Amino acid sequence: MAQDEAEKTQVYGYRWAVLLVFGLIFMVGQMMWLVFSLIRNEVTPVLGLAPGDPGVVLLTASQPLAFIILSIPVGLLADRKGLVMVAGTGAVIQTIFGALRIFLVNDFTMIFVCQFGLSIGSVMIQNCIVYLSVSWFPKSERGLSTGVGTLFMLLGMLLGTALSMVLWNAPLYGAPGYTVPLAQANLVWILQIDAVAALALTVLFFAVARNKPPKPPDINVLAEQTPSVRRMLKDRNVWIISLGFFAGFGIFIGLTAIIEELLISLGLPVSAGLGSPAIVMILLLVAGIFGAVIVPGISDKIRKRKPFLVMSMVVGTVATLVLGTSTILELTYITSAILGFFLIAVMPVALSVVEELKSVGPELSGASTGLAFWFGNLGGFLGTVLLELFRVGSSYFYSVLYLVIVMGVSTLLVLTIPETGRGAKKDT
Repeated sequence: MAQDEAEKTQVYGYRWAVLLVFGLIFMVGQMMWLVFSLIRNEVTPVLGLAPGDPGVVLLTASQPLAFIILSIPVGLLADRKGLVMVAGTGAVIQTIFGALRIFLVNDFTMIFVCQFGLSIGSVMIQNCIVYLSVSWFPKSERGLSTGVGTLFMLLGMLLGTALSMVLWNAPLYGAPGYTVPLAQANLVWILQIDAVAALALTVLFFAVARNKPPKPPDINVLAEQTPSVRRMLKDRNVWIISLGFFAGFGIFIGLTAIIEELLISLGLPVSAGLGSPAIVMILLLVAGIFGAVIVPGISDKIRKRKPFLVMSMVVGTVATLVLGTSTILELTYITSAILGFFLIAVMPVALSVVEELKSVGPELSGASTGLAFWFGNLGGFLGTVLLELFRVGSSYFYSVLYLVIVMGVSTLLVLTIPETGRGAKKDT
């Protein structure tokens, strides 16, 4: 019996090439999406908005909004049409809309349309992450492979936020020498870099990517019983994990949208270039890159999921409170790194938990990913809106308190889910 199973399965070294090209198109999409996040005050007049117009935050909210609308149907589409069709189409879409921004920089409405359009492409790519992992990687590597995919997402976010500041060589808004034409020239240059990178990586993806290997990586993928979507939706554990995504994305995307104003409200110094907002984001993302590989790798090795979920969410709750209230710059930097490491590391582990639930399995990996990301991006979208709504004057205290409460409730619920790794109960 074991010999028959071995003959039906095989692990291919080519899986890493497929993961690499997938990660690269994932990365460039995130890079294009967040290009405005740390230079929003500088580009607001370029986009045709009045200085200080809060509407510019919609450029960051575009991706969560696209996920809210499309995540679940795109997840089902990934299960049916495969990696190359769905992720490849997403790469083409995000490249086209990313390039169109170059010619529309003076029209905020059209820039938002382009941001939403490229975010549609990102939805199609991101919802294939577990499909790729299940199709190409054995169960013992799925947490790690999902973590590597997450790593590329974080690299894109890091490049999108940090490079826009590094490449910005015009005076900041309000500083002597700032002019709208000079700011526009800088913005167009950055958008051109994005477009060229997206085009090159899309071509590379189609040249290398394949839907599935000739033989599946392990016997689990050969399972005859196919879970139904209805059964998946009745599983409370799926909803609990999805609520965790709601809380985590709310913190990550919400803080990304307000970080500069948050630091100012706390009396912390904010300067041009690699100032405190950029350093906070870099520390958050770089630490997240390490966490996204280290924590899922350890989880795979010892075949345990739940302890890592609980630990990451507890630390994330405390770190969010400290980051959102600290008036000591050094503590803010340390906390941002801790938050990034644990908050981001939990995502690939959580996706592995969902896929390992009996109600989901490999057959509904795309659908379950779509549901989790739907909730996550709903949390991210509401985060960008509610953090401004809960602001009192210049204070974001109640905004931060909202994030802490949601994450705290999610953590308590995660305590009730079963362990899906080694020693998991059969009814999970």
